[in-house]
Order: sequence, then C-alpha cells, then structure tokens
Amino acid sequence: MFMKYRKAISNDINYIAQLVTDLLGTCNIESEKPILESNIEEISKDINNYYVCIIDDKIVGACGISDVLECDKYSLNLKNVKEILYLVVNKEYQGRGIGTNLLKLCSRSDEYNIIYEAWGDNGKFVNSKFILEKCGYKMFKDLGKDYYRKNNYCSKCVNRNKNCNECIAQIWIKQKYT
Repeated sequence: MFMKYRKAISNDINYIAQLVTDLLGTCNIESEKPILESNIEEISKDINNYYVCIIDDKIVGACGISDVLECDKYSLNLKNVKEILYLVVNKEYQGRGIGTNLLKLCSRSDEYNIIYEAWGDNGKFVNSKFILEKCGYKMFKDLGKDYYRKNNYCSKCVNRNKNCNECIAQIWIKQKYT
C-alpha cells in the first residue's frame, strides 16, 4: 500500500467534503444549507490550503489551514493567527500516521500561531489530543462541555442522531517561534 501526499486541487473538493461530512458533520454552524453542500462551499473557498493523502487512487485523508484570520471568534487575543480547518482520515485508514503527516504539512509555518478547534465525545479528552501533542500543539483554551450545544452545533454534528450529553471543546495552539 503506497501513500501519496500532495496539495489538494479543485477536483478533490467533493471527496474532501464527503469525508468531512461522514466523520465530523460540519463546522460551519452558521449555514442553513444541507451539511454536504455547506461543506463543499467551505472547502472550495480554501482548497489551495489543503493537503490530501491518497491510497490506491482514493483520497483517504485531508487537512486544511486558513489564511491569516481577520477576526478573533474565540476571544483569544492573538494576532496573525491561522486555523486548521479540517483534519479528517477515513476510519479504515486511521492509526497509520496519516492524520499526523497531514497536520504536520499544514503546520509548517514559523510566522504564525496556528490554532485548532478540537472536540471530543469520549468524555475524557479531545479526539485529536495525541496527534496535536505529537505535532507540537498545546491546549490553549477550554471552551467547555456545552460550547457546541450553546452554539447550535449539535444538529450538524456527525453524532446528530445520537443522544449525547456533552462534547468537550478546546482550542489548541502551535505557537510561532520567536
């Protein structure tokens, strides 16, 4: 099995959006569009900032990073910050280092702080905790266990048909070198 990593291209948008929809739901809580359509629209805006992993001519993972953010939606008081947009790996291929490699590709900047909005539905820690730590991220701000419910995310989550009681939300940061 040969893994190939490359910059995403416009032909990858639908495949990335389907992975995001299947694994996360959506992070675009403001959109009233159907989840897949909303994800296609979001990913299309930043497709040049995505990397993909391909195995047997199939996209099995993707990660994107924003341009420099203009607003401080998390009240972090940070300037010149970028944000990891999505980090997704097909469940069949998880645990093989694909997510770590994709996150490293998106986190190579020494010019900007990079934040990652992480979530977890296991009650103990965010799902991507170990990958984040491996890639040099530190927990920066705990948004609480009811952040997503308060912000109307639950209806767009991959677990939307389950009865979750809580979901951990945290902001992790990889700080630029000074």
